[in-house]
Amino acid sequence: MWLSTFSLTLGFCAWFLVPSLAPRLNEIGFSLTHSQLYWLVAMVGLSAGTLRILWTFLPPILGTRILVTLSTGLLLIPFFCWVYAVQHPDTPYWMLIIFALLSGIGGGTFSGLMASTNYFFPKHARGLALGIQGGLSDFGTGLVQFVTPLVIGFSAFAFLGGGQVAHLADGKTVTYWLQNASWVWIPLVAIITILSWLFLRSVPVSGNIKQEWTIFDNKHTWFMTLFYYGDICDVRRSRCAVRLAGQPYLCRY
Repeated sequence: MWLSTFSLTLGFCAWFLVPSLAPRLNEIGFSLTHSQLYWLVAMVGLSAGTLRILWTFLPPILGTRILVTLSTGLLLIPFFCWVYAVQHPDTPYWMLIIFALLSGIGGGTFSGLMASTNYFFPKHARGLALGIQGGLSDFGTGLVQFVTPLVIGFSAFAFLGGGQVAHLADGKTVTYWLQNASWVWIPLVAIITILSWLFLRSVPVSGNIKQEWTIFDNKHTWFMTLFYYGDICDVRRSRCAVRLAGQPYLCRY
């Protein structure tokens, strides 16, 4: 449970990396319109929601060991993509969209790893296990937004890339190291990936993919989806409004 929980926490960090970087992109040399910034942030959520459908079916196919290892290792892709992007302001917009879609992997893995946890616990213990896993992993959404402003302001990883000179609205200039927002998580992702492969095991479980598709015929599936959708929109809007004061175009949900 702990390895998969740490994996999910890092996944949520990758998921919310783009919203934490988006307000700074134009300051360091990008020329993105309000609409383009909005879609850049929106693509992450759309990708994560879609990938959660895919990851729901993976636990019985891959098994816990491969699933957690693969899910964690895949997080390196969006982190390295954004290390590259913030150091190259000439990166085309279509490529930024792809990088944003890849960041959605962090949110998509949630459905698979949560389902996988069920295999290891009897019914009387599943609620606590899933509560701990879901609660602590969601901590990653706030963690990345708390850590990002702290790490982009100093050259802790200067040997891995130079800083970006940001031109602020008041005419002042400041140097950021936006790639630090990714670099700070990459070693942790590598460690959890290795530990997952070495120490996790898979419980033999057989899955019937055709049978699982019956959830789409259940009205409760759609009711719960609508409730969750409303909750996510409200939480994202609140966080966005607080963080991006003066840039309300990123908060139109």
